[in-house]
Amino acid sequence: MDVRYEPFCFADPVFYDTPERWQRAVADFPATAAAVPAGWTRAWHGLWCVCQPDGARLPVQGWKIHVSATPDNAERIVDTVYEYCIGRRVAFKFLRGPAALLMQNSKYAPRGASGKLLTLYPVDETELERTLSELDALVGGEPGPYVLSDLRWNAGPLYTRYGAFAEFYHVGEGGARELALRRPDGGLVTDRRGPVFSLPEWVKLPAFLEPQLAARDAQRFELPYQIERVLHFSNGGGIYLARPNDAAVAGGGKVVLKEGRPYSGLDQGGVDAIARLGHEREILDRLRGLGCVPRVVEYATAWEHHFLVETFVEGETLNSAFVRDFPLVHPGQSPEKLADYAAWAVRTADRVARALAEVHERGVVFGDLHPNNVMLRPDGGVVFLDFELASPVDDYTPPRLGAGGFAAPRSLRGFDVDRYALASLRLWMLLPVVAMLHLDRQKAGQLMASIQRYFPLPDGYFDTGYLHAAVPEAGPDRSGPPTVTADPHVATLLDPDGPHDWPSLRSSLSAAIAAAATPERTDRLFPGDIEQFARGGHGHGLAYGAAGVLYALHAGGAQVDPAHVDWLVEASRRDPVTPGALTGTHGTAYALDVLGRRDAALNLLDRLAEAKMTASGIGDAVADLTEGLAGIGLVDLHFARVTGHSAWRDSALLAADRLAAHLAAAGERRAERLGEAREGLVHGASGAALLAVRLYEETGDTGLLDLAEDALRRDLDACRNMADGTVQLADGTRVLPYVAVGSAGIGLVLREYLAHRPDSPLAAFEPGIARACDVEFVIQSGLFNGRAGMITYLTRLRDAAADAGGLDLDAVIERHIRRLTWHAMSYRGHLAFPGDQLLRLSMDLASGGAGILLALNAALAAGDALPFFGRGGSTATTPTGKAPQTAAAR
Repeated sequence: MDVRYEPFCFADPVFYDTPERWQRAVADFPATAAAVPAGWTRAWHGLWCVCQPDGARLPVQGWKIHVSATPDNAERIVDTVYEYCIGRRVAFKFLRGPAALLMQNSKYAPRGASGKLLTLYPVDETELERTLSELDALVGGEPGPYVLSDLRWNAGPLYTRYGAFAEFYHVGEGGARELALRRPDGGLVTDRRGPVFSLPEWVKLPAFLEPQLAARDAQRFELPYQIERVLHFSNGGGIYLARPNDAAVAGGGKVVLKEGRPYSGLDQGGVDAIARLGHEREILDRLRGLGCVPRVVEYATAWEHHFLVETFVEGETLNSAFVRDFPLVHPGQSPEKLADYAAWAVRTADRVARALAEVHERGVVFGDLHPNNVMLRPDGGVVFLDFELASPVDDYTPPRLGAGGFAAPRSLRGFDVDRYALASLRLWMLLPVVAMLHLDRQKAGQLMASIQRYFPLPDGYFDTGYLHAAVPEAGPDRSGPPTVTADPHVATLLDPDGPHDWPSLRSSLSAAIAAAATPERTDRLFPGDIEQFARGGHGHGLAYGAAGVLYALHAGGAQVDPAHVDWLVEASRRDPVTPGALTGTHGTAYALDVLGRRDAALNLLDRLAEAKMTASGIGDAVADLTEGLAGIGLVDLHFARVTGHSAWRDSALLAADRLAAHLAAAGERRAERLGEAREGLVHGASGAALLAVRLYEETGDTGLLDLAEDALRRDLDACRNMADGTVQLADGTRVLPYVAVGSAGIGLVLREYLAHRPDSPLAAFEPGIARACDVEFVIQSGLFNGRAGMITYLTRLRDAAADAGGLDLDAVIERHIRRLTWHAMSYRGHLAFPGDQLLRLSMDLASGGAGILLALNAALAAGDALPFFGRGGSTATTPTGKAPQTAAAR
């Protein structure tokens, strides 16, 4: 699971929603509701309450102070620091309530922000020293987590670092937009929040902080072990592979050090990593002698951190073995291969069950059974890892953390918690989509039936009693929200005996989208991925916001509610403008024009021009479809076509020129970045290639096709030719076939290029990319990173009569459409799908129902799919409107 999604699951059981909405549903700190004194301004910024004295002129960067706290003392510290800052007129912000503090300091919260309850903004170093000294007299010595990026003042909970006061961004070395600091020469560098205190090279440490730095450097952090590598990091501490300095310890072999940081890595009950580590030690002592658990070597401390030292277990995790061997992600698997895998899965599940029974015989509930906590030894044995959530059955405490799909309903207790997780594990090994069972536990029956069509299994393999665990339909322990239910009609829409009924499919998908709309909200109209809550206008953008959903409904021939278009117009007027096509305001302007609101679209473009967010104004390093030149150029070209104004075309050509220069400059760094998954349609050079192809179609300039080829080669160089004949994009240790980040997205642009240069050597990549989409299983259903994207790519090949290496494209597309039933759910009686990570439903273009509607429209009705890939260019073509206010126009 991507741990970023966890905080977005608290507020709503059906859709991802903001952590601040959850915080507002529980208690705030009293200071949050306190009246603001005269001469002060208060504003809300997500989970933060921001307070600033009127007339204060803060620098854009400088020394800031962070104050940390525990759940027990947080309210007292907020009150004390609040009163101090008001009296001294020091600008500050604070988390609005205990729930926000818990999220900020949870086990999988970003370590860069961990521990920060309040942030203070002294105007200069004199005020910094005075504030630290005076606050130390008020709260010094109070317990709180260490702020890793900062220098601690005395015993805490005060910390300081040099950083940005105002949020402004630049494009970092990896190609992503990052918070920035300004150097004395005016250049920008990333404002790094690393795990240790550091200073920008031009900043001198104030003299009064030198004793604090010396005290930090004098801290002795010594353990009698040599760390060989890091196995895992979390906010609670690291897990390290090490060897003892003394060969007599653990036989001189490898050990694992599990670290606990004080007051950090909180669970939902506020228990910190050290308390859980001590608890795990007690559980392992109780299980000592069992072959299915690691042996405790010792419990050690170094400085303020605690370490549980365990024997190292040779082998691989069940998750690693699964990723390597699961056959349904490879094309053309034989019945013999499927049977061999099924036999392995049955043997493995039986071994896990026997090992679990041994733990239960000692009176212990494991409480955290999932594929990454099961180690498969070379001798066939099973070892369980991570007992921090375990509990004695006679003093049972429900786990406050848990892996999606394996955490039992709260109505189950004791050993039944493990039995439920084991039942989920049996299902997961054969169809790993158990994370979505939280939304609809009755999906388990459908998934089991699908599995048995592929794999020969013994009678009784599935423990249906636990997969269909009976839980109350109402109250806090219900198995799933009442709006998400099993509905045979929904499954019939996608898996009929005869041809697909596209009008019924479209009607059901669009009805679900309409039913989920929240026009009363200003931050989003349709629920979608967590990215809709990111910086800027993602809530109304193409990929994750209202613009993309309304575009999909329009392009798919579904009814568009005029009131929803009005919402988008109002949001575009109200919200700040941001550059880019997929996540920025350019994409919103494009959608508004397609939806018939050209005046609103052109007004948006005027605002972008005023903010210098145009092809001439945006920085060279921002090149992609999300926030960069490629997307801006495509939008410019659209408006050139529909308005007839050549200045828009000139602006698009300028974007292409700048992209060519960017690609040439980036060529020297190409080898350093291959395999980091910044390549591909959304983030990589393929977006530039698409713009170049579209401009060639407009101008006939073959040099633009040369640019497209160069850009495509850049992304294709990051792809791998796999042993199964597929071509996929490398992403570290894995490979990806998807549209947003993967080979299918590159393939979509390659197909546009090959339409004009069919004899290009790049055509050799196409059969392998197509073969990567000839698979039975896809973990997600969405357009950007799931099955709908594969449908879109294969449909494009089919419609172009392309060489797909002998694939029967019609048959593969049909199979993908029917396999959408694995993810299909009913929302208020209409067809809906879980978004990325499968934990909540989504209606957006990138991950949810709108994107699936577009993909099915392309496959079943020969309609347009992704924006800017339409047949014949723009959807709206009336040549009217005013001239663009771009650099090219002026």
